[in-house]
Amino acid sequence: MAAPPTQYVLAIFPGFQLLDLAGPLDILNELSESSENSQLSLTIVAETSDPVPVKPIALSSANWTFDLQAHSSQIPGRVNASFNQYLQPDTTFADYLAAAKSGKAKADVLLIPGGIGTRLNRLHPDGSKTLNVQSLYDFLPNIAPHISTAIITVCTGSDILAQSGLLKGRRATTNMQRYDFVAQRNPGVSWQYGARWIRSLPSEAVGTVPIEIWSSAGISAGMDVTLAFVAHFHGGESVATDLAKSLEYDWRQLAEGEKDPLYKRYYSI
Repeated sequence: MAAPPTQYVLAIFPGFQLLDLAGPLDILNELSESSENSQLSLTIVAETSDPVPVKPIALSSANWTFDLQAHSSQIPGRVNASFNQYLQPDTTFADYLAAAKSGKAKADVLLIPGGIGTRLNRLHPDGSKTLNVQSLYDFLPNIAPHISTAIITVCTGSDILAQSGLLKGRRATTNMQRYDFVAQRNPGVSWQYGARWIRSLPSEAVGTVPIEIWSSAGISAGMDVTLAFVAHFHGGESVATDLAKSLEYDWRQLAEGEKDPLYKRYYSI
């Protein structure tokens, strides 16, 4: 049996969903405290070394602003910048990729969150627009060959992965509220409506890097996919159950691909 993954990498961008990260990371934080998993490490990567905001707020060094008017149905042309959280990256996409290529960095698992920032544009002084997550789109196909175990996506993080081309022909799920939007613009993916989480095996890959891809539905579902991942790679279901218990999380242990009864309450499944 292969050794469990130890090197976890977290990719973030302005406007990421906080619980997409906080839930999975707290599970892994707890896991890392056990003697069997004391070798776990975390590296946070982003476009620049600036602290990364949860809200769609321009980075401190940026010469651009967010084009919020184009998404007025979701954001009324502004954000409450006085209520916001920042996460400090350890390194940049470019520097981490260079380290991985030279063998100085090792990535076993890459975690990608979702959030409003996945679908916003940046507005530049000359009037041009670029995608907020373009640098992440560019990073993913290049770092994928250096990932040994899996990519985990939470919420619309699967949309980012699909847009990068790495989900071609593979099964995946995504945020139920954004399901139609994500599925319609990524028709080459076998989207699983109503599934809490999906494990796509390397055999499903079509012309892309053959690694496992684990995806979850929206936000809190990131905890479910992480607990399932822990159960598979870090000691079995009893380990994951103990973690859920310590976090007082009602882990319903839905099977891979199983439709979640929770969504019957809110969506047509």
